[in-house]
Amino acid sequence: MVAALCTAFLISQFYRASIGVLGPTFMAEMGLSASMLGMLGGVYFIVFAAAQVPCGVLLDQYGPRLVNTVLLMLAAAGAVIFATAREPAMLTLGRGIIGLGCATCFMGSLVVFSRWFPPRSFPLMAAIASGIGGGGALIATTPLAIAAEWLGWRGTFFLISAITAVVAALVWMLVRNAPPGEPFHVGPRETFVSAFAGIGKVVANRQLRLLIPLNTVSYGSIMVVLALWGAPYLRDVHSLSTIGAANILMAMALSAMAGGLLYAWLALRVGSIKTLVLAGSSSTTIIFVFLAILPQSNHHLLLMLLSLQGLVGSYPVLIVSHVRMLVPKHLVGRGLTFSN
Repeated sequence: MVAALCTAFLISQFYRASIGVLGPTFMAEMGLSASMLGMLGGVYFIVFAAAQVPCGVLLDQYGPRLVNTVLLMLAAAGAVIFATAREPAMLTLGRGIIGLGCATCFMGSLVVFSRWFPPRSFPLMAAIASGIGGGGALIATTPLAIAAEWLGWRGTFFLISAITAVVAALVWMLVRNAPPGEPFHVGPRETFVSAFAGIGKVVANRQLRLLIPLNTVSYGSIMVVLALWGAPYLRDVHSLSTIGAANILMAMALSAMAGGLLYAWLALRVGSIKTLVLAGSSSTTIIFVFLAILPQSNHHLLLMLLSLQGLVGSYPVLIVSHVRMLVPKHLVGRGLTFSN
């Protein structure tokens, strides 16, 4: 069950980061300007964000098993549209559908973990899912660049679409929403009116609202590099080839995978999520300053800084764990998606 959920999140992270390496290809083949490339990358996040609160209601009402399965099949369809696109509008449509299809891959996993594992284990399970999911961002670097050279980017996305459909089937077959006897199974189901009213209870939580700006900036600081502007930045500013840029982004993705597990380990020993989040956010800011003043010829230092950025910038897994502690179990889907 855990493997199926983590694999689904891996697929989601691949889609999210796939524009980073292929951005220059789209600009050359489709004639995209920088602003159009930004829209292509951003539409995933726009649709993804817009879907969060409604999806939170669905997760609490129907469970991650059904919701994740249906949405993953939608993502597979979006990948087919993306692969067959001949103009920027269809590329954007396909990527938007993919964003909707991936909207619950991580949050749905966390809802399942909150029901199957004790609260003390939640940060570790979230870190494991985040670490394995980070493999998707890893695959979207050098492996994607190589696959695009062998199969073409269209053939690669057809292949990923088929894999997504298989993962959707595995989620349906292997995932169970909650253990037997859990309130999800035995309690009365909320009406849609009361379900959406539950969002008001989540929004009224002041501690949760205070976390949202930090959660937005923290994850964005990693994904803006891995998922969109990393490859163009490395190519145009530091004169790296597509494979060279992908290699550096792969190192960053590997570091991010390790970082989530490191933060979960530290949280168990330090005991203060707040201290770790402040340390991670401060370090991330300092690294961005160094990147802004980095000499163009120093590729080794560039590799070190971006790898370190991936490691220290993985603290959002702690924010998610804190959010889980702030909401009751019957609102966990709505709480997690609202903060996300």
